[in-house]
Amino acid sequence: MIKAIFFDVDGTLVSFRQKILPDLLVEDLPALRAKGIKLFLSTGRAMQDLARTGMLRGVDMDGYVTLNGQYCCDRDETAYRDEPICRADLQGAYRVLMENPQLPALMEGNGESYMTQINDRVRDIYQFLHTELYPIKDPAWLLEGKVYQFVPFVLPEEETQFLEAMPNCVHTRWHPKGIDIIPRNGGKVVGVRATMERYGWAADEIMAFGDGENDAEMLKLAGIGVAMGNSMDSLKAVADYVTDTADEVGVSSALRHFGLL
Repeated sequence: MIKAIFFDVDGTLVSFRQKILPDLLVEDLPALRAKGIKLFLSTGRAMQDLARTGMLRGVDMDGYVTLNGQYCCDRDETAYRDEPICRADLQGAYRVLMENPQLPALMEGNGESYMTQINDRVRDIYQFLHTELYPIKDPAWLLEGKVYQFVPFVLPEEETQFLEAMPNCVHTRWHPKGIDIIPRNGGKVVGVRATMERYGWAADEIMAFGDGENDAEMLKLAGIGVAMGNSMDSLKAVADYVTDTADEVGVSSALRHFGLL
C-alpha cells in the first residue's frame, strides 16, 4: 500500500513549456491527500524558489525535500534534515570564483539565495527555469553562513576546477550550462530516506516521480519509481514504469495506471 509519494518538480509536476502546475494535477494532488496519501516535493529547488515562481498554484504538500535533499522540512517548515556544504569546500568554491570572475554562480541557503553576477548566460538559464533572477552578492557570502547548494553556471569543460576545489561534494548536471554541487553524503535519496525514517515508512510504501539525473537513486529506492516520458534514457532504464511526458501530465496518467486515483 502506497502511503507517500515524492515528486520532482521541474520536468515532472511542471513542464518546462507550460511552466505551471496543470489543471488536472491541481485536482489530482488534493484527491490523493484526501485518500490519506502523504505528498512530498523532492526537488533541487529551495523553498524560496517555489515561493517566487508560484508554479504550484497553492496546492498543499505534506513536506519538502529541497536543495537536492540537503534541507528537508514538514508542511509547517519544521526541519528534520539540515546539512549545508562544509566550510572547506565553500572556501574552495570562493577561490575558484575569485580566479575566474567571468564564471557566474548561484549560492543557495535556506530562505535566501544570491547570484555572484548576472550575465547573458545567467539570463538564458533563468528564462529556461522560468524563475525571477536573484539579487547579486559578493561571492564572500559563501563564507558567512549555511550554504546548502552551490550552482555554478558552467560548461562541462569548465566544471573541473570547481569539483577539484570541493572534494567533499558531488555534482549532477541539470542543464548544458549548469550543475548542482552538494555534500557527498547528500542527494534527494538521502532526504527521502530521512523522511521515511521520520514517518516510519518502508520502501515498498512509497512512490517517486522524476525526470533527471538527480532522481535516479530516489526512483531505485522507491517501491514504485516512475520516470517521465521526457526523461533521459538512463533514468527510464532504472524506473519501474515510464509514463507520459510532463506536457502530457504523465504524473496523472501513472497515478491512474497504478490505481491510486
